[in-house]
Amino acid sequence: MAKSSDVVVMGGGVVGCAAAYYLAGEGLSVTVIERDSVASHASGFAYGGLTPVMGVFIDDPLVPLSRYADELHAELAETLPADTGVDTEYRDKPSLTLATSVDEIPEIKMLYDWLAKNHSADVDWLEGNELLSEEPRINPEIPAGMYTDLSHEVEPYKFTLALATGAEQRGVEFVNAEVTGFRFGGDGGIEGVDTTGESIDTEDVVVAIGPWSAVAGEWAGVKIPISPLKGQILRLAAPGEPLAISMSWKGNYATTKPDRLIWAGTTEEEAGFDESLTTDGRNQIMESLVCVLPYLADARLSRQTACLRPVAPDGLPILGAVGGIPGLWIATGTGRKGILLGPGMGHVISDLIVGKAPSIDVWPLSLDRFSE
Repeated sequence: MAKSSDVVVMGGGVVGCAAAYYLAGEGLSVTVIERDSVASHASGFAYGGLTPVMGVFIDDPLVPLSRYADELHAELAETLPADTGVDTEYRDKPSLTLATSVDEIPEIKMLYDWLAKNHSADVDWLEGNELLSEEPRINPEIPAGMYTDLSHEVEPYKFTLALATGAEQRGVEFVNAEVTGFRFGGDGGIEGVDTTGESIDTEDVVVAIGPWSAVAGEWAGVKIPISPLKGQILRLAAPGEPLAISMSWKGNYATTKPDRLIWAGTTEEEAGFDESLTTDGRNQIMESLVCVLPYLADARLSRQTACLRPVAPDGLPILGAVGGIPGLWIATGTGRKGILLGPGMGHVISDLIVGKAPSIDVWPLSLDRFSE
């Protein structure tokens, strides 16, 4: 006889753990199926920067989800460590968005103008000595940058672990197995899932398996256009004082974490499902890093990691119902923003399953947008 659960969540990454956490908070019985271990892929090897508006513009449908997720992070920073005993290392940390050449100034300046107009946060445009006053070790040839105090950070593995621990405290069961297929009822809706260990009766399934989500679409006869984007990150033991401010430029970043290591990255590689570390990836990161922070040429490599991020063709998450199939839901496609967006994605899915109106408009992020 198959066991039963109100909801089955596929995937033990940040999105799946957040969905389970919030669903259990609604009183539902939840089973998370994870083939490896919690945060064993992208969620455990991410950067952990929480910047709710950087790199997006006012009409971008990602802005409402980013802001909502940022609010949830602030709440979880209080509740998760207190309830679970896991220090997520959440902290405020100002940031610099750097223009490495004059050609990059207009785009960053446009974002600065919008932030200065629409946010009460501290936002400043810095050039020359003003920029060096924030961090004197920046290459003096960097022409300009934008300072903001909007950003935060968490330790990605510890944050995901705290969500999983909090979910377990709410009664969620984590099962080490792999979903191998769906079972459908007479109305075409979800009736259960089969796994490598057992069958589970359920009326709702959340697909939160990141870059592997397309296979779930095949089981349901629906195309889920998600592919893997490989990214590598370095952790460096560096001379001198820690960086007091996080920095980003041309898709790259550097910050000093509480472990006193500089976390720097990142690559964007279309390498299929290959998660191996490469010398080329390491060299690419170091070359960009030393151009901005020359003193790091003497840094010692402490650790190199790689992970696969789920991306959709338009770069936006996929969030909501799947193909009109009752009980089938998806939350993926977070790209490089998985840790930031995870709580928001999980909460929205929870609201949809229990019949509540989500706090944001989900339509621009729905799977249906690819068929319109």
